[in-house]
Amino acid sequence: MKKIVIVKIILIGIPLSLFIYSTVPSKQFVLWPMDVSLEATGIPLTSEAQCSPHNHVMFIKTQKCGSTTLQNIFLRYGYKNDLISALPSKGNLLGYPNGFKPSLIPRRLLPPEGKADIFALHTRVAFEEQMKVLHSDARWVTVLREPASQFESFYNYFDLKMYFKKDLAEFKDIPVANISLPRYRGFFGKNQMTFVMGYPDSISGEPLHQAVEELDRLFDLVLIYEHWDESLILLRHLLCWSLHDVVAFKKNSRGRRKKLALDPEMRRTLRELNYADVELYEHFLAKHRREVLAFGVDRMAKEVLSLGNLRDEYSRHCAARKEAKREAPEGSEKVTQAKGSGDTLTESCYTLSLTEIPLIRAVREKQIRMLSQKKADLNH
Repeated sequence: MKKIVIVKIILIGIPLSLFIYSTVPSKQFVLWPMDVSLEATGIPLTSEAQCSPHNHVMFIKTQKCGSTTLQNIFLRYGYKNDLISALPSKGNLLGYPNGFKPSLIPRRLLPPEGKADIFALHTRVAFEEQMKVLHSDARWVTVLREPASQFESFYNYFDLKMYFKKDLAEFKDIPVANISLPRYRGFFGKNQMTFVMGYPDSISGEPLHQAVEELDRLFDLVLIYEHWDESLILLRHLLCWSLHDVVAFKKNSRGRRKKLALDPEMRRTLRELNYADVELYEHFLAKHRREVLAFGVDRMAKEVLSLGNLRDEYSRHCAARKEAKREAPEGSEKVTQAKGSGDTLTESCYTLSLTEIPLIRAVREKQIRMLSQKKADLNH
């Protein structure tokens, strides 16, 4: 008989539940819906409840799809568990937009075997090259967003009208065939999500259909931005992580900056312009719906509620905003969403609240110390 233990902690007067786990040597977790008020004793186990945490993840970031928020989840998990992340010597790009090569990762940031546990920085899919630095059992994950909304978001967030000399509102007055969008510095253009997946943004017809099928076989999970919390629950079960591990505060939000309301005509124009992204998105949206049905609608609703409650508790405990606006420049003191600094916040609040560049820097610094220590230990 496996002994089930429920552990409670009190943080500044706020009860937060630790994940319910099994004490068997294999460190298997028990995955069941968790009531964050700690009244969870009456919830029965399910037949497939036991699993071991999976620590090898390849996450493909997609612009303005909530991917920086997801990146925080992955890097934070790696930081907490002393895992190795794939990192460049500086910055937040690893082969974007020109393609990934293992040489982009300095040897001092990898262990002797040359493998990373977590890859969560901007890149494009280049399976064979990326597998050279990944473990063979890495789970592949990405996130997609409704293409018209995604295009509006990144077009206005990055002020692309300055480059394309067009306000987005003008697009609906131009025949789609006449809209020319040469990629901005190679970074941004039409069919942005398809481009990140490693395909040309002009792909169409049968090659596009084949590309979508290839991606379906490649990815273990494709999260859907419009079904955010449902997607996080599917993620936690894919990886056998705790509910705490998939809590996140929103990053790189536009906040109160003007968002263009998309009327039906504008939405139609943007979807026609981004036809490849539409096919990609609709395929994985349908798959997401099937996965939720297979998971169980009522079971999903319970876990989504628990996740929302836990996120609220973290926000109160960390005295943090649940939403961060545009990324603070490197070196800025405004690097967290919480009131405090790394010296005054708990580690969980600090890493949960860090914005992208400071978090990558913190992970890099810890990783250098950890690998240097391991090397010194081997030499002795």
